[in-house]
Amino acid sequence: MNNQLIAIFASYIFVFSVILFATLLKKYGRLSDYTTRKLVHIGVGNWVIYALFNFSDWFLAIIPPISFIVINYLSYRYKIFKAMELDEKNPGTVYYSISLAILTFFTFYYIPRTIFPYLGIMVMVWGDGFAALIGRAFPIKKLSEHKSIGGSLAFLVMSFLACYIYLYIFRGEWGVALNFKLALLFAVIGMYVEYRTRKNIDNLTVPLIVGILGLILERSL
Repeated sequence: MNNQLIAIFASYIFVFSVILFATLLKKYGRLSDYTTRKLVHIGVGNWVIYALFNFSDWFLAIIPPISFIVINYLSYRYKIFKAMELDEKNPGTVYYSISLAILTFFTFYYIPRTIFPYLGIMVMVWGDGFAALIGRAFPIKKLSEHKSIGGSLAFLVMSFLACYIYLYIFRGEWGVALNFKLALLFAVIGMYVEYRTRKNIDNLTVPLIVGILGLILERSL
């Protein structure tokens, strides 16, 4: 219990360190608001790996994500953390935290603990994050108003790499071929869901659909 309380405190240090780093990059590296927001998006999501190593009880693991919902809403509403906010009409960071809280509950509620719901976070963090950055930098043939081939390919590649590395970390060398297939499957599903989703709510649809499908699939493995 004490170790998990320390982990909660360390979680806040981690998240605010990412925000501070992005803020400094924005100020001194002259990065755009859009780029720094996506860097926060990518960096903060990797908290799930820390959580899997340091939490065991769902009612403690869920405290940081729930508090992030409140913090992100206040930041969205009052522009507290400039590195996190870009569009006042798009509370994406709030949706992000809601998804994280829901998938954290599913991850730690079951005994033994499952790792598959967090695949939704890995897809959202790395796939969606890099799709936005690369899609904007290389808008190769627009698929729709907000989608491009470059962005969709970046989503597929980065989601696959993130899921494969994640599965390798927590499933070990056993099932490497299966890990490859699973990573590809979730990357393709995530890319499709992201393509079909309205821009403002993909931080809900992508992680929740991928994460819940992962949870269902795990029962058959």
